[in-house]
Amino acid sequence: MNLQILDFRLLRGDKPTRAFCDVRIGDITVRDFRIYQTNGKPSVRNPFSSYKDHNGILRFREIISFPVTVQTEINALILNDYYHRVKESRNGKHQ
Repeated sequence: MNLQILDFRLLRGDKPTRAFCDVRIGDITVRDFRIYQTNGKPSVRNPFSSYKDHNGILRFREIISFPVTVQTEINALILNDYYHRVKESRNGKHQ
């Protein structure tokens, strides 16, 4: 499978969302994957929309889902790039 990161945006601050990235999968571009820091460990979340249900509770729904093998490959690509970029930013290099 042909996967490529097109855009990667590291965020500053102490919020759980640490970065956004866009990934090309074959000829399709999927925008706004999120990298979250939870329990000291980054994880990837697929793009999602939010809404309030009939009780006024905020809910989230993935816009796109992938087969497990594809999702694993996407997550590995994103996290590897994330670690590389964080290391560069700590060493004073800018993207």
